[in-house]
Amino acid sequence: GMMLILWNVYNFFIQNATIDAWPPEQKSVSQNVLDVWLNSQLNGLIEKVTNSLDSYDTVVAIDAIKSFIDNFSTWYLRRSRDRVGPMALDLEDKNAFYATTYNTLVTLTKLIAPIAPFIAESMYKNLTGEESVHLANWPGFDSTKRNIELEEQMQFLRKIVEFGHAKRKEQSLKVRQPLAKATIHLGKDAVKLTEQLDQLIKDELNVKQLAFEESDDL
Repeated sequence: GMMLILWNVYNFFIQNATIDAWPPEQKSVSQNVLDVWLNSQLNGLIEKVTNSLDSYDTVVAIDAIKSFIDNFSTWYLRRSRDRVGPMALDLEDKNAFYATTYNTLVTLTKLIAPIAPFIAESMYKNLTGEESVHLANWPGFDSTKRNIELEEQMQFLRKIVEFGHAKRKEQSLKVRQPLAKATIHLGKDAVKLTEQLDQLIKDELNVKQLAFEESDDL
């Protein structure tokens, strides 16, 4: 379940960071929209888990962690895979991916320590070289890192992507087959997306060009 998914993300990070000899002390303020989004989600998660555990509500805490790990793996990591490895030429972006993933993994080990002490301990010690996760300070959250607007845009973007994959399936067009153009019909009140977010849709759906059209019949 949840722990296996987290372990897979952790393994992906360890293997690639080792190959690239990434030093954990490298700090990076990333401009990549995926990193900004994940940091926003992470700060929301710390706040939620802290408040839930303070009021002895482990159910809410576990649900929030599950949902975060799912986003971390199925969206953040999936869309970031081409940022590492021999083909990834943007060194700054590669470092930003590692720094964001490292910080997220270390923070998650602290958040899951009360719930899954052994897995948390194993991951934490290996990531940080420190004595024990159970001696570490509980993570604080920084509300300035929250970007609610971006979180809403990403949620909307993922709906578009889901719809796009369904359309491809309907027409038996495999994702590895590139398409010249996709037209997306949106309602008048639809969330506006930035260029970086548009690019994520193109990459995910393997289309060269996106067009947005206003439509009333939504």
